[in-house]
Amino acid sequence: MKQFFKFTFASCLGIFISMVLLVLISIGIISSIASSSKKTVEIEDNSVLVLNLDKPIYDREVSDLSAAFNIMSGEMDMRPSIGLTEFVEVIKKAKTDNNIKAIMLDVSVLQTSGWATVDDMREALLDFKTSGKKIYAYSDMCMQNAYYLASVADEIYLNPAGMVMLTGLGAEVMYLKDLLTKFDIDVDLIRPANNAYKSAGEMFISNKMSDANREQIKTYLNSIWGHIAKNIAQSRKIDEATLNDKISKLEAFLPEDAVKAKLIDKLIFKTDVEDLITKQLKAKQTSTNDIKFVKYAKYRNTIQSIHSSASENIAIVYAFGDVKQGKGNDLSIGAESIVRSIQKAVANKKVKAIVLRVNSHGGDAIASELITNEVIKAKKVKPVIVSMGDVAASAGYEISSNATKIVASPISITGSIGVFGTVPNFGKLLRNKFGVVFDTVQTHANSNMLSVTKPMSKEARMVMQRNVENFYQNFISRVAQGRNLKVEFVDSIARGRVWSGEDAKRLGLIDEIGGLNKAITIAAKEAKLTSYGIVTYPKQKDLTTQIIDAMSGNEEMKLYGDTSPNASSLLLQLRDISQMQGIQKRLPYIISF
Repeated sequence: MKQFFKFTFASCLGIFISMVLLVLISIGIISSIASSSKKTVEIEDNSVLVLNLDKPIYDREVSDLSAAFNIMSGEMDMRPSIGLTEFVEVIKKAKTDNNIKAIMLDVSVLQTSGWATVDDMREALLDFKTSGKKIYAYSDMCMQNAYYLASVADEIYLNPAGMVMLTGLGAEVMYLKDLLTKFDIDVDLIRPANNAYKSAGEMFISNKMSDANREQIKTYLNSIWGHIAKNIAQSRKIDEATLNDKISKLEAFLPEDAVKAKLIDKLIFKTDVEDLITKQLKAKQTSTNDIKFVKYAKYRNTIQSIHSSASENIAIVYAFGDVKQGKGNDLSIGAESIVRSIQKAVANKKVKAIVLRVNSHGGDAIASELITNEVIKAKKVKPVIVSMGDVAASAGYEISSNATKIVASPISITGSIGVFGTVPNFGKLLRNKFGVVFDTVQTHANSNMLSVTKPMSKEARMVMQRNVENFYQNFISRVAQGRNLKVEFVDSIARGRVWSGEDAKRLGLIDEIGGLNKAITIAAKEAKLTSYGIVTYPKQKDLTTQIIDAMSGNEEMKLYGDTSPNASSLLLQLRDISQMQGIQKRLPYIISF
């Protein structure tokens, strides 16, 4: 008993000391944040803005607890991610900032798998060049999306030991049938009879692409690549057909070949690029001041508030990630949070129009219905303009479909108007591998109709089939109503098929081609605003609040900044599959280019 009390006391003391240390550390972090936020960041004359894009890039900056670790390590960087919204504003400021003489774009790492995001960043850099200032691009190993961004530069440099990974676009689709068979797991896929293009559930019942899926992938990949190749050829002043031919033959892959193909200007190391920029800028300057290289994070801190409110405002509602029921977070679309955000924007008398920024593969059908219903209600009060990001497909398209107007990049991925449901059967796995069997008692013939330990009955499957057919009919009716199209026409272009933004405009699924700024401009025009401020929803928690909530157990310890969208796409896909419940409206797969 004496030993028991001794160990109990020691454990309690250890917990108490740990809690005290945690509080002290948290206070220190919060103090550091507070003091750093008060510091005035000054940019000296003859500065070069260095864009090192080695953090995850989302629609807006995601502030999370990983920022605390940056602060503790002495980096004083409170932003573990890069926001597209903020990036565009930073470049816009640099364009007119007399202290910024040029941009050095380092694309050795570019942490985004979305082409529309890269396209928007590229447009911002193109606008910067209208100031007459130069952009220099450098990469150690230039991936395809990184090269597309770098192609906007006046001069492109590559590490002599690097490569230019220009291969054209390809999509790999994961199939699990053979794996499930090894574990004696059966999956019943239920989708509308004509939804051949809605191929999401095929991964469970097949080990190869269906003809319909192959057709739709090829169509939208060709559409997206056509836009990319055209812009690269135009920026580099080379023939587009020649560019495509060299890419097909891998004649621009190795560094020497890339120089011959005029895709790279010179093979050189990063420090030599800095020397070259310094030399060129000094030759232009009458000042004898040294050239300074300023990191993006530091320059970003010169802008205290990206958006400011006014007497009349446009509200941006960010809907990013998988569509789910409940609250969601910065990287998932919780129906409860988005509905509440739209309601707040409608109720706010100073808000004259709403821009709904949608970046989603889709998700839960019930959740998307809730959001769509709120958009329909909001549109009756104020203009609602949708801005599509990299993807606004399936449930992502449904929540967009009834807006006043829809704006998308030509290489946004959209459509996928269809539904599916899957019902797994683990009965054979449990019986054959673990010796576990189930016996049942029921009051009616189908009381256990959705059991995951036995096959569905004929009656149960018929009911589920009617269920998905009803969801699909409701989906295409929503789209027809929102887009002012006939239901029969929507059905003919829907059936789960995925489209590029360019093709979606041709089909009447969107109104305008452009990015978030274009959507804001249209919203202002619809609301008859000549000057306006910007307010954003859902409101994000600041880092201090997140730390306090984490200590009280109200905030999950998320480290978004540690997760690259490229590296984690497969894990995200498996996570989303494991969390699927009920009827789904989602893109058939995660696409990595």
